[in-house]
Amino acid sequence: MVRFAAVITAAGSSRRFNAASEGALKKEFERLGDGTVLSSAVRPFLDIPGLACVVITYREGELETVKSLLGSLDNGKTLFFFVQGGETRRDSVFNALKFLHENGEPGIEMVAIHDGARPFVSRTLIESCLAAAEKAGGSCPCIPVTDTVVRTEEGLISGRLSRQGLCTVQTPQVFRFPYIYHAHLKADPDKAYTDDTEIFMDFGGSVASVPGESSNRKITFAQDLTEGK
Repeated sequence: MVRFAAVITAAGSSRRFNAASEGALKKEFERLGDGTVLSSAVRPFLDIPGLACVVITYREGELETVKSLLGSLDNGKTLFFFVQGGETRRDSVFNALKFLHENGEPGIEMVAIHDGARPFVSRTLIESCLAAAEKAGGSCPCIPVTDTVVRTEEGLISGRLSRQGLCTVQTPQVFRFPYIYHAHLKADPDKAYTDDTEIFMDFGGSVASVPGESSNRKITFAQDLTEGK
């Protein structure tokens, strides 16, 4: 049984969600079922054997709100830590990894990094990512691209790209610890990394592809809360 920590990112500004939804709360704070988007993103991790702790990144000024949203998940067994995020998602993840490196529970072998705005993640998917990362060093869920992909220039289609081998990626992204922490430490500060798999691979790590789930969508706009449910 691998011992792991879950890092849940909730330090973003939700600009696109709020711009499209007048009067809306930050997307992680919106109600969903008997909880919120954030609590729904966290809950499946709590049932997985080997979970050592959960680290939540939060935006400055929102700590008490985040704590109150997760109060119902307190099972008396799982340790929750709260770490203030940074200017970017990358900064926030690094802050969480640094906290784990300096203050985390001993014996953590893996870290699962998950978007607080992906509330429909399943236990099955998390466990698949943990198993794949245990073998390869890292893993992430991938969804094969099925739509036609084109290149545009000056408003006109200029070419088409082969879909063969192309995928979109989801979270959780799982990595050996502390290797992912050291990868962040050494990452090029001027490079616009798109996610943690890219940082880990620049460090020399391998990332396994795990079949993603179409239901594991990220909340970006208000309609994403109800589509397909």
